[in-house]
Amino acid sequence: AIQNLKLLGITLISLPIYAVIILTFTKAFEKLNNKQMESNAVLSSSIIEDIQGIETIKALNSEQTRYRRIDSQFVDYLKKSLAYLKTDSLQQALKLCIQQSLNVVVLWLGANLVINNQLSIGQLMTFNALLSYFVNPLQNIINLQPKLQSARVAHNRLNEVYLVESEFKDKKVIHDVQQLQGDIEFEDVDYRYGYGENVLDKINLTIKQGEKLTIVGMSGSGKSTLVKLLVNFFEPTSGILKFNNHSSNEIDKYILRSYINYVPQNPYIFAGTIEDNLKLGNRI
Repeated sequence: AIQNLKLLGITLISLPIYAVIILTFTKAFEKLNNKQMESNAVLSSSIIEDIQGIETIKALNSEQTRYRRIDSQFVDYLKKSLAYLKTDSLQQALKLCIQQSLNVVVLWLGANLVINNQLSIGQLMTFNALLSYFVNPLQNIINLQPKLQSARVAHNRLNEVYLVESEFKDKKVIHDVQQLQGDIEFEDVDYRYGYGENVLDKINLTIKQGEKLTIVGMSGSGKSTLVKLLVNFFEPTSGILKFNNHSSNEIDKYILRSYINYVPQNPYIFAGTIEDNLKLGNRI
């Protein structure tokens, strides 16, 4: 029993070594996974962008410029992927080294015990056979680490989407489209994108019910932003937007968008017929 405990002690020494390997590579895998996923996202976005804008690219003879840009991003992605694979290979090599070293030490110590008649050959063979049941689970944990780190990084990126609050989350007062029929009023409305300067500054405007109004201005003057405020794509940075004396904050967004027809500057055409696209939303 004492001799078997000696062999067991040698085996148990490998536990902290495996633990050190796992802890050492945790941060490295997470960092490399983040870089690889971000690089892949940039590359994918550029490819989609170029496919969608292929006519413009050809018209401007910009094929080579865009090609060099994609090529540079692809090389960057390959470098980050290679760095990840190198780290994974290094961990696998260390794992294999520990495994083989443990086998050699166990066989060497066991052979000495057999020579000194302190252990039978049968006991050594039995211990060596059972050793794999102890070591293999540890190796499986190490093999899972890169996959777990990839899953963790992917989960964090998806969380950025999942944590975005639903625009229909808050309970609104106005749920009847009939309550919106009346004048539309902008009272000292400001709006800015992020931390930039105001796109709209102290807008005061009243649109009477049934009135036809055309808004004109230079590109970038805020015409589209003003219209998007009407359908609550954005909320005013300051000021109040009213529909029939009801603040836009009190109105259910689904009801508001049922009341106002909005056509974007560059509408997306969905697969199907022209009629299907025109009837989208059951407005017709």
